[in-house]
Amino acid sequence: MLSSLIPLQLPSRMQTHLWYILPNEVNNKSLLKHYTQLLSQHEKDSISGMQSDELNKKNALLARTLVRTTLARYHTNNNDNTVVDPRALKFKKNLYGKPEVDWEVDDTTTNHPKLQFNISHTDSLIACGVTLNAPVGIDVEDKTRKMRHDVLSLAKRFYSSEEVKFLSSVEDTESQRKEFIKLWTLKEAYVKALGKGFSASPFNTFSIIRSDAETYNLCDQAGEWKFRLLELAASSHYAAICIEGEDGQEAMNVIVHKTIPFVEDELISI
Repeated sequence: MLSSLIPLQLPSRMQTHLWYILPNEVNNKSLLKHYTQLLSQHEKDSISGMQSDELNKKNALLARTLVRTTLARYHTNNNDNTVVDPRALKFKKNLYGKPEVDWEVDDTTTNHPKLQFNISHTDSLIACGVTLNAPVGIDVEDKTRKMRHDVLSLAKRFYSSEEVKFLSSVEDTESQRKEFIKLWTLKEAYVKALGKGFSASPFNTFSIIRSDAETYNLCDQAGEWKFRLLELAASSHYAAICIEGEDGQEAMNVIVHKTIPFVEDELISI
């Protein structure tokens, strides 16, 4: 018997809730069928029409399921404080194609907080980040990702001169590869938080600089952006989170959950 989704407290202003799922842990056909029933007809048609193998279709299903079940946890029915049906959530895209929750609803029986979300995935991990009233972007990358070309050659093509200089200072080849992936993950998260697409913010037009072992900052750009770089799934993946804050605000706090929706949830870190 499937468990129910539990209502959760909303994120605070400078907090991100990050939920992730490992696709190789979800193989039960009945569970996957249940997930399919949560999707809109448009989502079902999009997945069935994908020109790809069954594994990619399964991951697309899990990504949409993760979004719907994660957001549903923060929407409650006012009459009995239960979570809303994930199928009831509606979505739209902004002018640049970034998905958003469609808040144009007339249902007064449901509490609709102004949540923002972003999703990212690899073949082996899918993640969804949720914030309250703060633009958010996330990216996840496999730490074992191989480079098809020399790291510095790629950096000179995609990164800013400051970032190329930093990578050039890393002498160990493996460490250089990892630092390249970290920067890529952080830069992806920033572009996704902006919500304007890669063409509006090419990677070589801004710099993210590491100020110490764990802190990264955006240089010479308008606005105040907060970054966190995490390791997920037994440190097999990097996850970068970027949210918009205000000058002088505290650092971002991240709460991480691992989930198999309707089966089990695990609090990983606070």
